[in-house]
Amino acid sequence: MTTYYAIMSGLALINLIIFILFFREKKLNYYLLAILAIITISNAGNLVMAMADSLGEAYIAKKIHYVGACFIPPIILMVIFKMCNITVKKWIENIIVMYSFAIYGMVLTIGHNGLYYKEVELTKIGDATGIIPKYGIGHSFFYILLYGYLIIGIAVLGYSLKRKNTVSRKNLWALIGLEIITIAVFLIGRIIAPDVEVTPVNYVIDGWILLYLNRRVTVYSLEDNIISSLDKQDDYGYIMFDNKRNYLGANQLAIGILPELALCKIDKPIVNRTSLEFLQTEIDELEEKDDTVFELDKNEEHFEGHINRIWYADKPVGYLFEIENATDRYKYTKLLAEYNDNLKDEVEEKTAHIKSMQSKLLLDMANLMENRDDNTGGHIKRTSHVIEILVNTIKEHSILPLEDRFCQALIKVAPMHDLGKIAIGDSILRKPGRLTDEEFVIMQSHAAKSGELVESILEGVEDEYFIRIAKNVARHHHEKWNGAGYPDKLKGEAIPVEARIMAIADVYDALVSKRCYKEAMSFEQAYQVMIESMGSHFDPQMEEIFVKSRNKLEAYYSE
Repeated sequence: MTTYYAIMSGLALINLIIFILFFREKKLNYYLLAILAIITISNAGNLVMAMADSLGEAYIAKKIHYVGACFIPPIILMVIFKMCNITVKKWIENIIVMYSFAIYGMVLTIGHNGLYYKEVELTKIGDATGIIPKYGIGHSFFYILLYGYLIIGIAVLGYSLKRKNTVSRKNLWALIGLEIITIAVFLIGRIIAPDVEVTPVNYVIDGWILLYLNRRVTVYSLEDNIISSLDKQDDYGYIMFDNKRNYLGANQLAIGILPELALCKIDKPIVNRTSLEFLQTEIDELEEKDDTVFELDKNEEHFEGHINRIWYADKPVGYLFEIENATDRYKYTKLLAEYNDNLKDEVEEKTAHIKSMQSKLLLDMANLMENRDDNTGGHIKRTSHVIEILVNTIKEHSILPLEDRFCQALIKVAPMHDLGKIAIGDSILRKPGRLTDEEFVIMQSHAAKSGELVESILEGVEDEYFIRIAKNVARHHHEKWNGAGYPDKLKGEAIPVEARIMAIADVYDALVSKRCYKEAMSFEQAYQVMIESMGSHFDPQMEEIFVKSRNKLEAYYSE
């Protein structure tokens, strides 16, 4: 019997390891992490009980086992509420949690008084140690917890299955299966082997079902899969389908554009919905292309959209429709075609608007890239501020003969310097530690890609002067004065001055900022590194700029 408890303890630990290894790149599900961790602890308690040699050891093992018995039911109930989209008031959650703590408090009295166990007798089941308890009044309250939460959970699942079309039926049936299996295993175990603790088997099976549910939730969550790295926008609607073309959900803007979506059932194909037939047609066309575009006119508004595949772990798992409210742009284009001769002023205004949109796009892309990079959070905003400090120092002390036009452009393009990292895979960009030599070579490619991407996006919108500065900053900010940098190994004054200034901001921020693989340097240490690198890594002319900016830089980072 000891082997049985050891196997169940090992399987519980494997479930926890699988969750940590395979779901760590998604938004962490703290409920599931807590359940799997508690299951592992509880099953370990059963193993300790099986190996106990004394009543004192058995008491300790039983208290460990009861961690699961007291806290897994309320957490699973919270998971059910969450997956059924039912909001529970905070005070109700607090009561549920506190009741579990109260029960566990009574459990901790085992061996000290008769509140929970009046008497306990050691027994042997095969080679495993067990106990035969006589229950105290406190144990009655445990049954209320166990069966009360179970009944509430089944009631919520039944209600959601019948009433809530916006909840995945597959997820609901998986949760119902969890409850049924828990009861069935318990009853069958009591009939077949009444002296054997069946809870460890229940916990392992529950872990499998919850891992399955977590895998499905990563596909269903619009926010996690589409806009977790961007602020929600009022002008974009999203609609999702799985590989079998079953409807997975839509955000509120999409439902506002296509009201019939509110009548569609999750996990079911869209049928007999006239206004939605085009969605299936677009999916058909996507099978022959990498991307399709479409237009919609609704209530005097014009919408443009496209459809792409959704990928998870390098496998296609569904389809994503993105719909943009393009009414202003559509009206502008139409107006421009009709009144081109009389719209010079308006064209200039719209051009400025397009430039503003282009800048916002670049900033959003930069923010998206940085939100993907767990190692350098905030780097873009901080280096942009550092560039502004350095440029102000240059102008204040007349250190370099720079035009105002140049300075304004440099400050504006600074956030774009690492844009090429958007093309670097998550396995490298989000690696929690130092890169291998091969990975570092791939990471180095972001500089060249940054220059190409900035030039491509700005071409035809900004003037050549601005594009040249933006491209130089993006491509050459990792070059070194001694020629040992990348990507082009430029040396000395062959490196554009804008890139030499950007290098100061980029390296200084890296030194004084905490990363997952290092602590932040002190200001004094960072200052010494920067000064010692003048003439090798940095342009020697930068030393005066850096020294005179020191106080402002340290004041900024101290905030």
